[in-house]
Amino acid sequence: MHEFHLLTQVVKTVEDRLQGEPKAKPVLVRLKIQASSHLLAQDLSTLHAAFVLASQGTKAEGAKLEIIPVSGEAWCPHCKTGVTVTDSDSLCAMCGGPVLTGQSESEVMVHELVVEE
Repeated sequence: MHEFHLLTQVVKTVEDRLQGEPKAKPVLVRLKIQASSHLLAQDLSTLHAAFVLASQGTKAEGAKLEIIPVSGEAWCPHCKTGVTVTDSDSLCAMCGGPVLTGQSESEVMVHELVVEE
């Protein structure tokens, strides 16, 4: 269950960011996920359930998870042009062929934490 492992890392990142803030309790965790990520091909309820499980017994327990898909850059080897991808099944707009996604940005990034103190 790759999603659970990934969301465990998200929870660890949240806890690391709140280190030294003993009274801070996250109420919302916003993630940016690259549109080309296989994670967005899943039912989002799977990611939310994995977050609930991963956050049990941590500072993030009870926080809401919000997912923001973001477009990314890819390369069409046939046309030899850069293209913007908006989902995991994006094809080249010029030739309709498959594209190669770049790894210049993280697939998943903790974008924002909303906390109450």
